[in-house]
Amino acid sequence: MVPSYTITSEDESAIWKAIRREYEAFTGPGPFIVTIDGRSGSGKSRLAERLLDRARADVSPKSELFHLEDLYPGWEGLAAGVDHYAAMLNQLLTGHDAAWNAWDWTRGQAEEAQRTVSASVPFLIAEGVGASAPGHPEVSGHFGLWLHVETPVRRFRALRRDGDLYRPYWALWADQEAKLFDS
Repeated sequence: MVPSYTITSEDESAIWKAIRREYEAFTGPGPFIVTIDGRSGSGKSRLAERLLDRARADVSPKSELFHLEDLYPGWEGLAAGVDHYAAMLNQLLTGHDAAWNAWDWTRGQAEEAQRTVSASVPFLIAEGVGASAPGHPEVSGHFGLWLHVETPVRRFRALRRDGDLYRPYWALWADQEAKLFDS
């Protein structure tokens, strides 16, 4: 049995209170950006969804969530995805819309239709491996969270979530995470 590592409702409330305090002091341009980073299986998506619910209720119903997994060009594309994300983050932080072509994991290629995150969105949560834009000190969100969970728990969670689709790529992805975060 793998122990559960869960952010409690009290933890979440404290996190939201800190985010809200920073948001109230924010003057723009572009959206207020919360980044949730951590290695695969650390709970980023789950926390992001819960914080998005709070943002839509407490800040603006137009608050949005961006998943970095839409940017990674395949299983060997973590660094390239983070580079593209950093460029998008720069656009948003300077009050400009940011565009990308989402990666279709089933077809193994980028979608033809371009997507856009509008700089007019008041509140944006960016979650995924590399959301803190490591290697790009010129850009960062306005409030950053790093989730750390031990490897056996993360692996258990990720494989339970994605099953056999992810299993052959776990080591490849973990190696890319190590290069991204440990160098």
